[in-house]
Amino acid sequence: MAPMHEGLTAVLETRGHSTDGSASCVAARIGILAGGGALPVELARALEAKGRGVYVVAIDGSAEQSLAAFPGERLNLGRVGAMLAAFHRAGCRELVIAGGLQRPDLLALRFDWGFVRRLGPILALTRGGDDSVLRRVIGLFEHEGFTIRGAGELAPGLLSTGGVFGRYQPAENDNAAIVRARRVLDALGPFDLGQGVVATAHRIVAVEGTRGTDAMLADLGPGGNGAGQGCGGVLVKLAKPGQDMRIDLPAVGPVTVERAAAAGLAGIAVGVGTAVVLDRAAMVTEADRVGLFVAGIEVAGSRATQRPDARGMAQTAMPVTPPSILGRVAPTPSDRRDIALARRLLPILKREQAGQAAVVAGEHILVVSGALAIGPLIRPLGERRHWGLRAFRGRIGTLALDLSPGAMQEAPPVLLDVDFFRAVQEARLAGVACFGAALPERVKADVIAWANEAKVFLMSELP
Repeated sequence: MAPMHEGLTAVLETRGHSTDGSASCVAARIGILAGGGALPVELARALEAKGRGVYVVAIDGSAEQSLAAFPGERLNLGRVGAMLAAFHRAGCRELVIAGGLQRPDLLALRFDWGFVRRLGPILALTRGGDDSVLRRVIGLFEHEGFTIRGAGELAPGLLSTGGVFGRYQPAENDNAAIVRARRVLDALGPFDLGQGVVATAHRIVAVEGTRGTDAMLADLGPGGNGAGQGCGGVLVKLAKPGQDMRIDLPAVGPVTVERAAAAGLAGIAVGVGTAVVLDRAAMVTEADRVGLFVAGIEVAGSRATQRPDARGMAQTAMPVTPPSILGRVAPTPSDRRDIALARRLLPILKREQAGQAAVVAGEHILVVSGALAIGPLIRPLGERRHWGLRAFRGRIGTLALDLSPGAMQEAPPVLLDVDFFRAVQEARLAGVACFGAALPERVKADVIAWANEAKVFLMSELP
């Protein structure tokens, strides 16, 4: 055990003071709240290489075990008070929130008194998209006296540079695919959707939902829907318009390249200075090995400064009157808010040929269909965890369909049959809302019966 005076010296230096009372040249530790993935590890290494001490609070169940190599501790997500105390005890005044975080099962969390004391702000995190939730997380820590810093701000060497990273260059059709994907990402920005789109020069293949980039690429591979296998498309990952650049930057690395190759893609494009590149050397080696290009593309300077509000968008191409209830089950007020958001989203998807279906839960868009079959795409949602009181509801979320002609010409046809409603049931969705056209009279009775059997609400425009 170290002598008491040595321990006191260490504490004083960590807090930015020397043992003789003068200001110390030793900077205070940077706190890292670590979720999943390689970013927290690479960030901690980069900071230590620059001479900055770090203290890592690793989220149990999400953060990598390799973070044990750095000073810190591993805590359950429900122990908010313990997290704050740990960072204060370590002398951290600045925090970085890095890495992915799965929505937890509330019943599995081990709450502490700090969680209970902050229950109001924490429950405010239960609605909206990922970006709006992360903004509230930042506000929560700032309220506790911490300054939140961005990973790219502290370790700019992790950010994407411009140009082509490896041996392969994008072809003309790849550049056209990038332009198409960028346009869709800009159009969907107000809806706080994902940061990634897979596109070809002629169509949108897939749009990233809450399951993330890896799941989207898996859907395109041999074990998934297979709609993108061999399509030669491009994965484009950009920060959302108006995104707070301190948190949740898009990231690519060797695993992204490996999965893009398995999905039959031609390359990857990321925003210069607004995306994290993990293990750059290994990523370039892998890209050269599998024959993919990886490129940094310029993004408009104003793109990440202001986010339009999806609630205030014009509701063109969709009726002002909401669809009518056809079955025995009625939507809740929360479901109706989700339906209203979907009604604003579907015209954008149609305009950009980005899909004819979306799942919305808690005013949060979980899935956009792209060119993929709807049934296999929504089934994994049944395994999804939810925050707040929604965790105690049996069924959550609305599947909204655009049945208008030409909604998505290259997508598999939507068949409202018994298998479709079984998929809705397996996804634990509350109901289905159809827009753009009334249900054909010849199938309406059967469709209503299947919805009633699945115990989900069914809404449709009347003829």
